[in-house]
Amino acid sequence: MNNLIIKRSQLVEAQFTGTVAVGKKYAFTQVPNISRNNIIIYGFEVFTATQLSVTPSNNTVVPANAAPNIVITFVDENNIERIYQIPYYALISSLNGGFIRMVKPFILNLTKSYVQAVSVTNISTDQVASVNLYYSIVGE
Repeated sequence: MNNLIIKRSQLVEAQFTGTVAVGKKYAFTQVPNISRNNIIIYGFEVFTATQLSVTPSNNTVVPANAAPNIVITFVDENNIERIYQIPYYALISSLNGGFIRMVKPFILNLTKSYVQAVSVTNISTDQVASVNLYYSIVGE
């Protein structure tokens, strides 16, 4: 059995603002308690409107047919792109046996992390890419 023990989790989002453009970097919205390079990420998963239609901040989540058109990059505390342009579609746990993507733990720089569109098809202005982070606090 390969179950995840959740220490802490947080839903974060990156909003496609303005005219959605291929290659443009859309940063994750700052979350005060985790945007200070004080979290160690060890897992994550993403959602489409099929799993989560609207985020707690009342933003519309991208539809399922937009997932193949999005990639995510997570940046570490040294501004190194640790997880670079991983396909959004591959991170939807309901499409991947219910598994959450686990990574070798690293300190995440959320304010430098971002999503990009590889195609603008099915992505609308102000929709968000929604990601649930599984993490612990540095020194915890």
